Amino acid sequence: MMTHARFESGVSALQGVVANDQHYGEQPKNLWSAKKRPKLMVKLIEEHVGQIPETEQIKKLLEDACDPTNKRNQLAHGTWWAFDPKTATIHVRGGIQREDEDQFSEHSEETISAIADKFETLEAELYKLRRDIENRRGDDHGFDWSPPPCT
Repeated sequence: MMTHARFESGVSALQGVVANDQHYGEQPKNLWSAKKRPKLMVKLIEEHVGQIPETEQIKKLLEDACDPTNKRNQLAHGTWWAFDPKTATIHVRGGIQREDEDQFSEHSEETISAIADKFETLEAELYKLRRDIENRRGDDHGFDWSPPPCT
């Protein structure tokens, strides 16, 4: 869950850099679904910064994030149907029946770790792409992208 949250924070930060508004990605109208996000991010880039070398990499990265996001959502929002102690596998029933998606899935510790690892990799790549955009534009707006401290 935490790696997904960091990835989502990275997406929001990228939106903010592209739109030149630190809070852009936090506005409800800009919280895009994983499926729509690649196309909407390309549109945002074209509208705010024009043609940049990172556009296709960002689009691909956001497309690559769809599968782990769907798996994470099923784990987080689905019903944990059963646990098989012999295989240490959680059987999850998704809450929403989606086209071309099995409503039931099985997750072992290894598959859950793989989802987390994928989000870590995607978040790191997203960070690099965001920094490339900032560096090339000479941006140093002083945006603090770190989460606020817990109180």
